[in-house]
Amino acid sequence: MKRSCLLLGFSLLLACSSAYAGGFLIYEHGASATGMADARTASSDDVNALYFNPAAISELDGFHVEIGMTGIIPSVSYTAAKNPDPDRTYQRIGEPDPVQINDGMNDTSAKVKGYTPIHLYASYKIPSSGVSVGIGVNNPFGMGTFWPGDFDGRFIGTESEVQTFFTQPVVAIDIAELAGFKDSFKLSVAAGYNFVYGTARLTKHIDLRIGEMLYALQDPWGEMRMTGTATGHGWNVALYAELPDQIAIGASVRSGVSLPFSGDATFTFNEAGQITVDRSGIDLPAKDSGSVTIDLPMNMNFGVAYLGVEKLKIALDFYIAFFSSFKEIDLHFDCADLDPPCAAAQDPMEKNWHSSWQISLGAEYEVIDNLKLRLGYGMVSSPVPPETYDPSLPDGRRDLICAGVGYAMDWWKIDFGYMLAMWQGTKDNDVGDWGDPEHLIPNGKANGTYKSVVSLIALSMSAHF
Repeated sequence: MKRSCLLLGFSLLLACSSAYAGGFLIYEHGASATGMADARTASSDDVNALYFNPAAISELDGFHVEIGMTGIIPSVSYTAAKNPDPDRTYQRIGEPDPVQINDGMNDTSAKVKGYTPIHLYASYKIPSSGVSVGIGVNNPFGMGTFWPGDFDGRFIGTESEVQTFFTQPVVAIDIAELAGFKDSFKLSVAAGYNFVYGTARLTKHIDLRIGEMLYALQDPWGEMRMTGTATGHGWNVALYAELPDQIAIGASVRSGVSLPFSGDATFTFNEAGQITVDRSGIDLPAKDSGSVTIDLPMNMNFGVAYLGVEKLKIALDFYIAFFSSFKEIDLHFDCADLDPPCAAAQDPMEKNWHSSWQISLGAEYEVIDNLKLRLGYGMVSSPVPPETYDPSLPDGRRDLICAGVGYAMDWWKIDFGYMLAMWQGTKDNDVGDWGDPEHLIPNGKANGTYKSVVSLIALSMSAHF
């Protein structure tokens, strides 16, 4: 019973279907970047460099500020495999024929819910010092997925909503200015600190169909809901170099961050589910505390931009996230320490992710004074191996098609960016098959094809003084 009562599907945590840079990382944190498929590591004309390459803020004189958000509208569908295993059946009392387990038989779509990650940046270059300071606030990890209650994979997870808030103060040093060769070559470095706050809200169903088999009850089920929070710390370093009006290069590295989540879980049952729990002696508390540590990956990006044609910029970026840090979900409930332990006790869930990469090509052209048009295309790999693929993160290799526009006046500007992200993947594994050998607790694997089509609309407003 212990495996089937996997009460906190924390595999959902930070593993959400509507993420866009591979795994559960969101890489869209500025409208000018979104319009170029995020190829901005070698750009120094926008204060959103605080995310893509903090060293580049050394090229911004005076005080700069930007505020904005990205509206994300996901559409996720599930096409069931419809190839049931004849051995995955269970026998209801009073019925002559075995019942086929609902295990990849019913097509469905996730509920549509929009998200709005924010970005806020500010930088200031201290006059005659070669030093710039800045701070950025954004949501680079998270998102969510919401499956209906009758989804084949409801015992793996139905709802998850996770947010991370990064606050990142940085200091940039203009080496070229301090050394006196800025007119012929630009060179800057930067270092900063990351403070991270995370929240999570998670829901999954508990399979109690043992009540159908043993007690002839109709549709017994339970539900787990949990909220949790965590804080963590990290660092970032960056480099920017440029041959004026020719070529620029940039690099940025962000450390991994360990987030020790903790929170309270509540367990509720319908009438048939409560009877099943009582008669079977299943030890489930009405409320308990749980904890788990999630290790966000170290990530880095490298970029080059060609500046040799007036009013035109062509940029190429490579991004990699080392998701190998995401090895397993080892959840601990307080009641697991009791003697005997409660049914919420569980073994670690293997993830064994690998690195994810993104290649982006973007172009920006000033068609008339103060008006810039942008285009971009990106390819993204999935970090999720076939063995641990599950509907909490129906990932796959992605294609990103992007366009944008920016308009600037003397002291302010406004940017719009649009991205169409598309991917699909197939689940063909035993994730979700947590039943005992006699299938008294059948659960469900929800094998099939998962397809995602996502629209992202970004708006940023900037000013400098």
